[in-house]
Amino acid sequence: MAAGPLAAACVAWSASPLAGGGSGTRPALIVGISCAAAAVARLAAGDRVPEADVFEKLMGRTRRLLLEALQAGPWAGGLVIAALALEALHHSRPWHTGLLAVALIAFLFAVYLAESGARPATLRPQLPVLAAGLGLLVLCCGAALLPAAGTGAASGWLRVFAAVAAVVAGALALPV
Repeated sequence: MAAGPLAAACVAWSASPLAGGGSGTRPALIVGISCAAAAVARLAAGDRVPEADVFEKLMGRTRRLLLEALQAGPWAGGLVIAALALEALHHSRPWHTGLLAVALIAFLFAVYLAESGARPATLRPQLPVLAAGLGLLVLCCGAALLPAAGTGAASGWLRVFAAVAAVVAGALALPV
């Protein structure tokens, strides 16, 4: 149930300042909307693809081919690529891109849980890695907000903190 609204929110959020209207905005928006609709339709259809029949009528064959096309395409990945392309086509603030990253990750988790039929508790072993990734995302957004990150003592401490956070995230990602 969460994948549909998250898909719509990701496309809308990545295209939100439409005032720029660059040359690739319209195709990226069309691809994003199409991939979002196909991903949600794939989740709604499930794995139900009827068997081919010799005496199958045109409507049945069309329905079967459409379901096969929905199952074959990597629609969630296409949505992520289209949303990132839309985000790259216009000037946006770092916090805007950070929130888009969180929404895209939530969308991918929702799609994974819906496709596998797993409960959200199956992601519990991944919580340390997710927390470290979220911390690195906040750190990156904060570093991008600093006006002159190249000079001064604060810049050096920020680099040290970023290196330590990256090492901690890598250590958390290693299997025990």
